[in-house]
Amino acid sequence: MKKILSVAILAIASGVGTAQADVPIGLWQSNPDNMGIVLHVRTRACGRAICGQVERVKDRRGYDAPSRSVGHRVLINLVPDEEGMFSGDVWEPASNKLLRARMKVEGNLMRFENCNGMECSKVTWRRVR
Repeated sequence: MKKILSVAILAIASGVGTAQADVPIGLWQSNPDNMGIVLHVRTRACGRAICGQVERVKDRRGYDAPSRSVGHRVLINLVPDEEGMFSGDVWEPASNKLLRARMKVEGNLMRFENCNGMECSKVTWRRVR
């Protein structure tokens, strides 16, 4: 409850209306990679920003899979902007690269636009909890 309240205060303080800003705190599932592997990422407030780290890795059958990605930060200092979005860095495990990203939460969906130089892609994660 304390985390949800701090994110709501963060959204209000940053000028983002509460009607526009869904809460990005929780457990999120990434899209499957080429091998069917998905990440479960726990997001939390870190100061005025949102951060997230890998809590679990699941194989294509939904079983926990051993991975060095567990515990790794994948969402790094996503700060709110005037458009109701968050901007910061996202670590891409498949390529082991940091990408610039913009993120917005809409209900149980977390939508990203990740950019590597001039090339951008759109990704949607789903809320697990």
